[in-house]
Amino acid sequence: MKNRRAMIAGLAGLLAAFAVAGAHAAYPDKPLQFIVPYPPGGLTDALARAVAKPLSDRLQQPIVIQNVSGGGGNIGAAKAAKSPPDGYTLYIGNNATVGLNTLIYKSLPFDPLNDLAPVSMLAESQTALVVHPSLPVQTVMELIAFAKANPAKLNYGSTGAGGVSHLAGEMFKLATGVRMTHVPYKGTAPALTDLLGGQIQLMFNDSAAAHVNSGKLRGLAVTGTKRWPQMPEVPTMTEAGVPGFDKYNWFGLFVPAGTPAPMIATLNKEVVTVLQDPGIQKWLQGQGAEAMSSSPEEFAAYIRRDVAKWGKVVKETGITPE
Repeated sequence: MKNRRAMIAGLAGLLAAFAVAGAHAAYPDKPLQFIVPYPPGGLTDALARAVAKPLSDRLQQPIVIQNVSGGGGNIGAAKAAKSPPDGYTLYIGNNATVGLNTLIYKSLPFDPLNDLAPVSMLAESQTALVVHPSLPVQTVMELIAFAKANPAKLNYGSTGAGGVSHLAGEMFKLATGVRMTHVPYKGTAPALTDLLGGQIQLMFNDSAAAHVNSGKLRGLAVTGTKRWPQMPEVPTMTEAGVPGFDKYNWFGLFVPAGTPAPMIATLNKEVVTVLQDPGIQKWLQGQGAEAMSSSPEEFAAYIRRDVAKWGKVVKETGITPE
């Protein structure tokens, strides 16, 4: 009798294993949602949409973009982290929502480093220091001189308190001794709208190349180690006279922690293939970014290194979520 019960239990376990394997093999068999933690219009949103279309084609399922903005990206990140770990919720994170926010916010309703599982890096990008054309400055040195002659009269925008554009502004203040007022927004698009309208005077931004080239904004410097091909006349911060200001944004694909490994492997394989497409790579280059795919393990290690690096910067600047 005991042997019979053992055989039945073993058979049941084997059937369950086959059922799980079959479910994973069929993945995905329904539409996926892709959560973007910012409103439409910024590079994070644009990158999610650029990747979603070819990824949808490869997975043979629709991918629905959901913009869940606010809270410096925390609201969208929390929604993704608390979603069922069934492989049907994707999330595009960056070094603000899955890095800086853990250093800046004293309490979060979730732990982005443990509640979100890395799938693959997507891209790295620089930011550009851009100003409204009405500001009577042509170079970074002229901006510093103007700001010192007009203390606390300049307003700089960011994509949200605690984000990379906020931190870059605070680093600029620390490095140059200028006084400026921070104006946080809920994403790139509303911040750029006010910058273009002259409501704020400057911003560190990763998607302003078209506005610089059209003359609607003036580019003073880029924050990487080399110039953007899209704005070759704009110097790096080091060339402009502020050394040690080499900062990058990163973007990556995540799923809720607990998502089965076979599903993560499927997503990783397809995303890596998408990022190898010359059309996607060319589009990213046009945004001042570079395609950067990885394994989930490589991406997790990259995030740990990045958080450690930014932790030193946060401590030095004393930045807060305000």
